[in-house]
Amino acid sequence: MFDRITTGALSGLAAGILMGLISMTLFRMQICKLCIIAIGGGIFTGQLGDLHIYGLIIAWLVHLALSSTFGILIATMLDYLGTDYYMLKGAALLILIYLANIGIIAPLRGTIPDSPEFFDLFLILLYHIFFGALTSFLVVKYSNLKIEQ
Repeated sequence: MFDRITTGALSGLAAGILMGLISMTLFRMQICKLCIIAIGGGIFTGQLGDLHIYGLIIAWLVHLALSSTFGILIATMLDYLGTDYYMLKGAALLILIYLANIGIIAPLRGTIPDSPEFFDLFLILLYHIFFGALTSFLVVKYSNLKIEQ
């Protein structure tokens, strides 16, 4: 139990940091107009765009807390459902989370523009798939879960 929580939280943190840095970089280079960190920080600020330093700190803290939570969720899922196709299972779970967040929660909260570009939404979907697959890989690699054949 403790191993699953610790491994899941640390795996989620590692994947979340990498995903967040990629998103922030693409946002600052103006390749993407939506930033996963700003959307996460929108839980408290209710807005997107350039965040002041305190908003950015809160946004990163929210992002890392959610990353750890989703890492624990992935580790628990893999513990109960098995590790066959583990990267696909992690990616599928994060696709469901993406659909719930971007499709329902974020528009209701006002943390996503009314008509975002398809490319931006597609990039955020790719971030979620990347996070789920990477977290699943790290959970299986660093836990005592055995890969089923």
